[in-house]
Amino acid sequence: MLLHLFPLVALAASAITTDTTRWIVSNHGREAGDLVVVRSPDSVVVRWVFTDRNRGTRLEMRYGLNAKGELVRGEQRPVLADGTSGAPTDAYEVGTDSVWYGLTNSVPRVAVKRSPAAYVSARGGTPWEQASLARFLLVQPSRTASVLGAGTARAELIADTTLRDGKRRQRARLVMVYRGASTMPTGTWLDEKGELLATDVQWFIVVRPGVEPFLPALRAIELKWRNAAAEELAKKVVTKVDGALVIQNGDLFDSERGVMVPRQTVVVQGDRIVAVGAAASTPAPAGATVIDATGKTIMPGMWEMHTHLQVSNQSTLGLMQLTQGLTTARDLASDIDVAVSQRDRERAGKLATPRMILAGFMEGPLKWAGPTEVVVSTEAQARAWVARYDSLGYKQIKLYNVTHPDLVPVIAAEAHKRGMRLSGHIPRGMSMQAAVGLGYDEVQHAAFFFSNFFPDSLYLPQMRAYSQVATAVAPTFDVNSPGMSSLIDFLAAHKTVIDGTFNLWIGGGASVVGAGGSNNQERADSAYMLLIRRLYAAGVPLVAGTDNSAGVTYRRELEMYEKANIPVPKILQIATIDAARVMKEEKDYGSVTVGKVADILVVGGKPAEHVSDLQKIEAVIRGGRYYRISDLLLGIGTRNGVRSTGAEGDDGCGAHLDP
Repeated sequence: MLLHLFPLVALAASAITTDTTRWIVSNHGREAGDLVVVRSPDSVVVRWVFTDRNRGTRLEMRYGLNAKGELVRGEQRPVLADGTSGAPTDAYEVGTDSVWYGLTNSVPRVAVKRSPAAYVSARGGTPWEQASLARFLLVQPSRTASVLGAGTARAELIADTTLRDGKRRQRARLVMVYRGASTMPTGTWLDEKGELLATDVQWFIVVRPGVEPFLPALRAIELKWRNAAAEELAKKVVTKVDGALVIQNGDLFDSERGVMVPRQTVVVQGDRIVAVGAAASTPAPAGATVIDATGKTIMPGMWEMHTHLQVSNQSTLGLMQLTQGLTTARDLASDIDVAVSQRDRERAGKLATPRMILAGFMEGPLKWAGPTEVVVSTEAQARAWVARYDSLGYKQIKLYNVTHPDLVPVIAAEAHKRGMRLSGHIPRGMSMQAAVGLGYDEVQHAAFFFSNFFPDSLYLPQMRAYSQVATAVAPTFDVNSPGMSSLIDFLAAHKTVIDGTFNLWIGGGASVVGAGGSNNQERADSAYMLLIRRLYAAGVPLVAGTDNSAGVTYRRELEMYEKANIPVPKILQIATIDAARVMKEEKDYGSVTVGKVADILVVGGKPAEHVSDLQKIEAVIRGGRYYRISDLLLGIGTRNGVRSTGAEGDDGCGAHLDP
């Protein structure tokens, strides 16, 4: 029997009318777009269009059916701004014993031999296809099958429940789908017929109209399962320590002074450092667990200053952050329940992740509003949300693209009154100087240095994303111009912290966030590199962050500083003690010092000479908990616990989330 892309509800060959089904794309209760499926006797068209800030998904999948109702060909097209469909960008066609992928022009056609038991899929897709894969797997032996050209997939039925709302009943089944050896599944909710009910917990959720009242219950079920799975994973990857933990005879990077101290031993008891001294005179206590660091570097754990917590940060993504040497991660926008839960359970020792510092996300009410429930349009709302974030233990407030400028001084005053920092994007209608003058302590993203000189009015009908503006102008912008010099001097005088996320902009990263690649990326890169040099020379405080949930580009961020000729010991200080000082936590963090929390790395190289040696991290101690990198990698699902030799971010978890 010919295997099609996915099993469908049977289509009557004699049908002469189309059948249309629509799902809503919900941004925290606000409709952001939709997923529409149109079925006819010989075709299925799936269109997925929604607005995600200044970008979003605009995808159409067209499928052809044979006489049996099986999907035997398909093509992927963009949905253009005017709502029409663009030219195909990819296609597939099922043959007798092979499936052909690609187009005859720009995407070369390749044939993939078709196994009779394999699931055949297009390269790309929508939540409708995800639900179809889940449905297919549920009826397979062991709920596992090969996916043509993409390894294997396995389904796990997590929940099968009936939700109630008055007299209404809704059956809902949560299916987690694992790809290959990955331990990070994608969840899909199916109804009683196996059709898509809703997607899993994300910033944007696809849900059938009328099912929205059930979303809190679906969310609770999923989070309960994910939380328990993460805590079980944490138990598997930690190395048990009996008594003290001793890191013996390594060369210590003293981040306070920015120098190396040879042949040192560090003793950890519980979550604190109790001794640091010369190896010859600092013995290991009886019964201690000893790490031999001879010829290796001991250094403080590093600070990821720009991340976004997702549900998988408590498991796979958190493990990935630890493998990068990140022991503290500052969250700059996430769902409140996810962030608070993960922060508290990590500090209770239940999760294998960096320690989390939370910044409360606030946005304005326009169409481009970011993915958050915290949308403010009045002074009273703004003050109330700052107060709530403070009550939950947040340390910072972050403002976003369409926050109204009139609210900035109100939010700044309330945050500072409570001892909280204020940072963010530069809201439309403002300049960097205005934002800092009204109370910003910090600015996110180096691209604002370029878009700052090409402002839009808040009321301009056609909004332009700052990232798009920066991508367009950076290649020809004079970073030594009087205007830029004045801006840099202004920031230095105000001691404004810059969270540049340079890894995002240098090398064409702007295309990742929908800003498009530069026509002259080499010249754009030169402009950003010169900007790093000028900021450092002027004494503008820098912090290192990736703007992704897995931290896989953190080393790349530091390498950009090295290429900009910042001394490597200073780069390690930026990544450790400087970040702790910015967050006013240097009393307990940021250096390997007696009395401080034991956040420590053991590196099989000399990272104080070459940033690239950070790829040789062998062990991470977070709050006294000992993790071998090989165990973390096994927990992530890599083969034999070996770090990938591919480019940073090749694991697919490095997508940038913020701009």
